[in-house]
Amino acid sequence: MQTVYFTDRSVVEQNALQSLLAFEENQNIGPIAVFPDIHYCSERSIPVGVAFQTTDVFYPLVIGKDMGCGVAYLRIPRQDVLRPFDKAKHYRALEREVHRMTEEGLGGGNHFLSLEASAEYLYIIVHTGSRNLGIYMYQQNCRLLQEHSPGNDWLPIEVATPDYRREYERVLRYAASRRREFVSKTYDFLQRNQYVGAGTPVFADSCHNLLEFSNGRVIHRKGSTQLVAESEVVIPLSMSRGSLIVKPNRWSPTLEQTLWSCAHGAGRQYSRTDTLKFWHSLKKADKDAYRQRFAELLNRQGDFDSSILQEFDFAYKDSAALLATQPHLILCDETQPIVTVKFTGV
Repeated sequence: MQTVYFTDRSVVEQNALQSLLAFEENQNIGPIAVFPDIHYCSERSIPVGVAFQTTDVFYPLVIGKDMGCGVAYLRIPRQDVLRPFDKAKHYRALEREVHRMTEEGLGGGNHFLSLEASAEYLYIIVHTGSRNLGIYMYQQNCRLLQEHSPGNDWLPIEVATPDYRREYERVLRYAASRRREFVSKTYDFLQRNQYVGAGTPVFADSCHNLLEFSNGRVIHRKGSTQLVAESEVVIPLSMSRGSLIVKPNRWSPTLEQTLWSCAHGAGRQYSRTDTLKFWHSLKKADKDAYRQRFAELLNRQGDFDSSILQEFDFAYKDSAALLATQPHLILCDETQPIVTVKFTGV
């Protein structure tokens, strides 16, 4: 087995490193790739921000219940943008519309829909997954473990029959279709309110929570983005810093070592609880600066809900070294946030 770190191993939090080292002891685990956003996950034995390969077995539960989770964008050329988004006039209308775009909604945690901009483009970006269909597949996997491999967290590869793989792909397609629906309906909202004119926006989608069955191997991606050919993917940094748009460098000698994967975010430097503690430690002037910049996100009491605070820049690691430790990526664009919609429901 070989573990390759695409980050500075010395700064990986100890609980994440310990769980990773314990996972490495499994004899049926092949190569492991570790990315800058690695962080501890209490639900399963391996941290988030990791990709690994197996051949004779697969681990159906390591990606949790939100299989198919990913990030999509709709990229709109600047010449199609008619005017800047008016947060005071239309943020609440956009928020209401996003919440009713699909029956299952965005989801909680770090799921979001945002408008972001670069020098040449306006982006609609959404991060969400398979929701109830993913929970169904998770329950099916639990049943298969009880039936075929009781007491273990892996299944023999023979259990991944063609029917099983088709059902699994159905979950992934559903998650991708939900992301497309979100960005398409947001684009319609922008057109109806005369923010963008007629044009030919470009759609791109990526997944960071999945099992990939191919060529006699299974690549498990738990919070690590799947790279495909020369397609672009989004790496969200935080809701106050925007995103990186990257694609794989097919000539990079390290690409195979990454298992055609990359970081799916900047990675948290504080737990959600510690993030709230950090917020309370800030001076009033610093808090007021955030309140002024993101006034549309304030609640009726004039402050931010905890779900918002947990996604601000101070919760996440510095992104300066993100590309330096992932030489297999090419930076295509970098965005700044305009507005972000989140949902704290289940």
